[in-house]
Amino acid sequence: MDELILKTFVLGELSNNCYLIFSKKSKKACLIDAPAPISELNDFIKSRSLDIVFIALTHAHFDHIKGLNSESVPFYIHESDIPFLKDPNLNGSIFFGSPVVVEKAPEIYREGMPFCFEDKPIDIIHTPGHTPGSVSLKLGNWLFSGDTLFFGSVGRTDVPLASEEVLISSIREKIMSLPGGTAVLPGHGPSTTVERERKHNPFLKL
Repeated sequence: MDELILKTFVLGELSNNCYLIFSKKSKKACLIDAPAPISELNDFIKSRSLDIVFIALTHAHFDHIKGLNSESVPFYIHESDIPFLKDPNLNGSIFFGSPVVVEKAPEIYREGMPFCFEDKPIDIIHTPGHTPGSVSLKLGNWLFSGDTLFFGSVGRTDVPLASEEVLISSIREKIMSLPGGTAVLPGHGPSTTVERERKHNPFLKL
């Protein structure tokens, strides 16, 4: 993992974390989620002569997909969130006065399927609850949790097709079972670790 660099950009009206992973050697890169505007991100990509090979989505709420319309690279999504791409009511953009519709066809990933970047495996962990197709993506010791798990909090479940029961079950069964030192990199706010959330997250107390 030493050859891979991780850089975080905070973008958009909801202060989304957009994660850029790249190799200094090959100049290949990938993105975790695609908020907008992405001008700052694109400036950095150009300055480093990086080649984005794909975008991996943690889920398909508007603030995580809005930048897709300005990118031409393949993007991946869990099949259960496909309806969100073209439905502003589902993806939440209708409530912010600027409906987001993604016309491009996605690539589909499923839990357990082979998926990698620069020959490094990325584990696709289906963690529904915030949306039916929410996933957490684990690359080495990095876990990109989207809006499933945050520092001291969890994802909202007062949105269409969300479920608090399913969300908490996903976190306890799929994320809390990971090594305590795993770095949790959420869709908003500061990073944390699995161990920190086991001990201190009030939403996960039995």
